[in-house]
Amino acid sequence: MVNSILFQSGTVYRNGKLETKDLLVDGEKISAIEENIPTNGNAVTISLKGKKLYPGFINSHDHLLASYLPKVGGTEKHQSWLSYDNLYKSSGVFAERQQVDPEILYYLGAYKNLFAGVTTVFDHIPHHVQNSFRGILPVKLISEYTLAHSVGNYSLGWGEGVALEYRMAEHAGLPFVTHLAEGIDDDSKQSLRLLEKMDALGEHSVLVHCLPFGQKEVEKILEKGASVVWCPTSNLHIFGKTTNIKLFLDMGVNVCLGTDYSPSGSLHLLEELKTAKSIYFGLYGEELEESTLLKMVTENPRKAFRLGNPNALMPGLSADLLIVNDDKNTKDINVSDLSWKHIDLVVIDGYPIYGSLEYKSLFVHFGLETEEFSIEGKTKLVAGSPKKLLKQVSDSVGYKKSLAFLPNF
Repeated sequence: MVNSILFQSGTVYRNGKLETKDLLVDGEKISAIEENIPTNGNAVTISLKGKKLYPGFINSHDHLLASYLPKVGGTEKHQSWLSYDNLYKSSGVFAERQQVDPEILYYLGAYKNLFAGVTTVFDHIPHHVQNSFRGILPVKLISEYTLAHSVGNYSLGWGEGVALEYRMAEHAGLPFVTHLAEGIDDDSKQSLRLLEKMDALGEHSVLVHCLPFGQKEVEKILEKGASVVWCPTSNLHIFGKTTNIKLFLDMGVNVCLGTDYSPSGSLHLLEELKTAKSIYFGLYGEELEESTLLKMVTENPRKAFRLGNPNALMPGLSADLLIVNDDKNTKDINVSDLSWKHIDLVVIDGYPIYGSLEYKSLFVHFGLETEEFSIEGKTKLVAGSPKKLLKQVSDSVGYKKSLAFLPNF
């Protein structure tokens, strides 16, 4: 029998606004979004009155293998990613991280994202590194892509070369993802021209960072139909500045949001949303609209990574859902105000993976083993065992390790 969930009277985000609807999940897919869907004996019925139902958030840039803390650096500002990377690789934090099994690091990164309402992550790493972890983590990994590490003199040898990787993306209908202009040196400033010279700037391109670009470069990115991923926390930590994001947004470039990796980036995507809002006001004296922020973690990455209809809440699409209980007006989008405690339920492919204690019967119905813990004063349930995971980290490094992107178990 197919498991079904009927979510009743939720404030559902569709077509750019919040509307009171019922949403029916059958198996892994959304089967209906309507007013007053009739109940039936096969579906578990959940009332969402006073709560919001969003598409599951998408973190458009992370490096899960580097899910470790504390941060490194931050005082000295760098001209390129390479000088910061050299600092990190020579640090005691990196040496300690190397004692932890890669699978444990991947799980740490997955739970970090899950607790922030993320259902899908783009983990920027070559396929042969990521392959072992696909399908086993509590969040989805975007697995269909071509890539380069970066474009310029410092690029690592990921993939088959920029030009060929972009050709493969075109032929297969995939995103081509690369760091671009991750720095403020001359090499970074010339990187877009080099990318275009390689015929690798186009509608399949997903360009991460783009720090020093101005009007001319943004016009070219827009003309070619490429997408951009903004990682403001990491940019500020490493370089002391970030992308001129207002220019990209005002000109209509498809902009996504990412956390980047833990040594320099935000703790999780909710923190990144707050930082983005704050930085934007600080730089431009204007509010970054909440609807724009929401699109940066839902619709825009679906376009950039070619994940299907940008409106993820549609019958026939995967049931990757985020239920939020934020105590705000149900007609108002307030994603920059969200914290851990507001994440009420996360559903991935129709299965409850993480949520508040009130959904315990739902987890039991699906036969899922869960772990209970408190987060910001709220009791939560999660499939799997992040407590055991953190103990494995402590055993690996020889002392009780705490990581700020996870609750203090």
